Amino acid sequence: MKYIATLTCLLLAAFATPSFAHDHNDCADKAAKVPAAERVAFTKKCMDDFAAPAHVAAMKQHDKEQHCSTNADGMKLQGKEKEEYIEHCNKENDMVDGKENPHPHHHVAK
Repeated sequence: MKYIATLTCLLLAAFATPSFAHDHNDCADKAAKVPAAERVAFTKKCMDDFAAPAHVAAMKQHDKEQHCSTNADGMKLQGKEKEEYIEHCNKENDMVDGKENPHPHHHVAK
């Protein structure tokens, strides 16, 4: 039975970790420190918590903030102009259907 539980946990970690790597999932790292008998239950709870709507919303917001900052850097904005762009970008959706839709008062530097 221990072998089945260990194998299940390893397979779950092997398949789940790459799919959540972008989102900084560390369930597999934490599970490795949990005793083998508790590992499957721990991993399931960790993955459920990770997929919770509040966590997903927080990760989307983090990605959006990163996107806005990267855009501002790409447009070579500085100071107040950069702050205004980032504030606008965080409030609006500057990424529509995979195409950039930057603040109307700024253009992307090429």
